Amino acid sequence: MATQNVINLKSAGVPTYDGAGTFSASSLTQHSTLVGGAASAIVSLGVATNGQLVIGSTGAQPVLAALSSGAGISVTNGAGTITVAAVGGGTTWTDVAGVAQAIVANNSYTANNAGLVTLTLPVAMVYGSVVEICGKGAGGWLLAQQAGQTIYYGSSTTTPGAGGSIASTGQYDSIKIVCTVADTTFTVIAAVGNHTIV
Repeated sequence: MATQNVINLKSAGVPTYDGAGTFSASSLTQHSTLVGGAASAIVSLGVATNGQLVIGSTGAQPVLAALSSGAGISVTNGAGTITVAAVGGGTTWTDVAGVAQAIVANNSYTANNAGLVTLTLPVAMVYGSVVEICGKGAGGWLLAQQAGQTIYYGSSTTTPGAGGSIASTGQYDSIKIVCTVADTTFTVIAAVGNHTIV
């Protein structure tokens, strides 16, 4: 009677057969990820850390890697979990109680003073940046430009440069503008009230 080799697969690992009657087993790293490697071999990618996934690579061995976050997205990795969330789901509002405010791109402002509040565009703004101003105080607001800047309001246009502006005429007038050419050109996309365009 032929002798049979018995391998305890539970403790020995992945069995292999040489085709000539010999079985052997390779040991495995606990919690490692196995894939089919070259020449149909079983290989280990290693032990994944929190949030890592097996990610394919055309014509090559897959790799363990974590998801990367893009603009407006956050990725939080935990033990056995990945949380993907939107961030910056709206602008940050600032209540301006003084009479002057330097604007920051993608922010919103309430003009809250008994006197006129002058809000000045930044020198540099990227395409697609948005700014909102909402009247609150009795003094109203004025949106001032920097050198080389112009704001388009429907068929009206402000005076190019630092002399151009748009101002509220009523306490609760509001405006929303978007940068359509980096640093220099802005378009009103929403407005409430009758504004003064200089």
